[in-house]
Amino acid sequence: MNTFNANEILSAAPDMVALAFGNKANKPHPLASEISLKNIAYVMGEKVRARQSYENDMTVMARGMGTNDFAKLLADGAQQATIAAFEGQADYSAFTSVIDVKDFQPSEIPAMDNDLSLQPLGELAEIQRGFAFAATGGATVSLTTYARAVSISRQLIFNDQIGALTTIFKTIGTNGARLEARLVAEALEANANLDDGQPVFAAEFGNLLASDLATGLGAGIAALRTQLTSAGERADLRARHLVVEPVLEYTARNLVLNSGLDVTVTTLANLPTGRWFLMADPKVCPTVCTLRLNGAKTPVRVEQKRRDFGFDGAQVKVTADVGAALLRRVGIVRGGA
Repeated sequence: MNTFNANEILSAAPDMVALAFGNKANKPHPLASEISLKNIAYVMGEKVRARQSYENDMTVMARGMGTNDFAKLLADGAQQATIAAFEGQADYSAFTSVIDVKDFQPSEIPAMDNDLSLQPLGELAEIQRGFAFAATGGATVSLTTYARAVSISRQLIFNDQIGALTTIFKTIGTNGARLEARLVAEALEANANLDDGQPVFAAEFGNLLASDLATGLGAGIAALRTQLTSAGERADLRARHLVVEPVLEYTARNLVLNSGLDVTVTTLANLPTGRWFLMADPKVCPTVCTLRLNGAKTPVRVEQKRRDFGFDGAQVKVTADVGAALLRRVGIVRGGA
């Protein structure tokens, strides 16, 4: 079956799969372009058990396809393509911040008040103490895990159709970002109560406007400047992100362009008709967050999966640990009926 040494094939396998998925490989193995998934499956099948006299090539390959090593090889190759597709779809990352959580239990996420005013200091005067305290806000949130098993048939493996596999995993990555975008939209729209028992958005907090976007954008810009922090100071925040529902996207982009505003427009498909939000820079005043487990850079991961009984091929699983929440009232304005 194989014309190359088994150890050489196993050494070249990660680079072969990485390149086939369109990933970059640093100094790829010389045989990476000369071997195929068939070669790799065969070697892994023989590694499990030497070929018996009554077995043919396909029998040995099938045994190799069912190993965790073969599934891990495919999962590692698909990981980068999946993550790239996820990040390419995640437009909402422009206005969200990322909060790490240690596990899947409900976690309290306080919004820390960033309003520690500097005090005048005369010669030889004592420096006044300041206190960091939880702002009127914060949320209790938890991660939710979504997953899908991907079954890769023997025909795809035998024909080396990694291009088709790449398309599949890119689609899954894109769908993962759509899922997280929906959670962000739901968090924005829910108007849940914060830790003081009051809703996030209310006219008394200076962050709720009944106006449509065309007539209310100016008032929203002013509101970000005049909202009161927990210390009773005007926030004086600059509008940096305009988040709208799909029907408003064209209007929003024209308003921003024609007014010369330095504001980024982002559309969330799951917001209701007429809804818009204006936000400060999340680096200055984070208001909406997505959750990451233990500092993970991305919520999406591709892993090997034990093959289901009777399936002829290989299986991997794609998992997404996602969640979203509102952090505070200051730094965000909600508009629309």
